[in-house]
Amino acid sequence: MQFGAMMFHTDYSMPIVDLAQACEARGFESLWAPEHSHIPLSRKTPFPGGTELPKMYYDAMDPFVILAAAAAASCRSPITTRWIRSSRCPLPRA
Repeated sequence: MQFGAMMFHTDYSMPIVDLAQACEARGFESLWAPEHSHIPLSRKTPFPGGTELPKMYYDAMDPFVILAAAAAASCRSPITTRWIRSSRCPLPRA
């Protein structure tokens, strides 16, 4: 069985370079980054956890930027994101 690591990468989380190197040193198979580049303003649909939407969802960094930094810092571990929307919004890249 292989294990990977996933974390919401924000400006207040463990730096991605440090995490990638730590995962590689500990034998993790992969490193994952979620994609939550923007949140609807209205918030009509409640968060499934029954509480307010956690701050990390608002602050999650772009997975392409995060995973590029991870790839530059490690040699072995695959890097991936859970899914990329085919209609990925161009706003974060503007």
